[in-house]
Amino acid sequence: MNLRRLGAALLLTGLALAATATPALAHAELLSSDPAAGASLPAAPTQVVLTFSEPVGLAATPITVTGPDGATWKVGQAVAAGAVITAPVEATGPAGEYVVDYRVVSDDGDEVGDKIRFTLAAPATPPTTSAAPTTTTTTAAPTSSSAAAPAAQPASEDGGGVPVSVWIIAAVVVAGAGAFAATRFRKAKPE
Repeated sequence: MNLRRLGAALLLTGLALAATATPALAHAELLSSDPAAGASLPAAPTQVVLTFSEPVGLAATPITVTGPDGATWKVGQAVAAGAVITAPVEATGPAGEYVVDYRVVSDDGDEVGDKIRFTLAAPATPPTTSAAPTTTTTTAAPTSSSAAAPAAQPASEDGGGVPVSVWIIAAVVVAGAGAFAATRFRKAKPE
């Protein structure tokens, strides 16, 4: 009778540990971005905004933007405000596909990163210092297509962490094996 109680206690303890440990194992996931993944923009953005599922910290180089010609945009100081990272960018380069490569630090200390691809329909030129615009194309207000663009996909690269489901299954298997062994031991022991 004591072995049954021990087995049940081990099973309940394992399940309780698995249930309380799982939130610490989760990594921040990207919920949305501006520019959004797959977006086609008529003009270059002036900033990159990333929104995550939990508060994040900044990695050493949190955001880079690379264009079709291999040149990188100048990225200003990134700022983390809870689950949102914002960084000003100075865009230069031809029309085509651009890649935002980001790295952030999850609440559990692991680095998380991925790439967001978007397209510029027109070449990106650096801002001019003149007070008056010289052509009508520079006076047009940039339109944000982030509302019509699809939301960014969750990060697929999570720094090598083990999925939570694996830990839960392992805990249940270990607890079940302990209960099974205790029952078998009790039956094998002569009374």
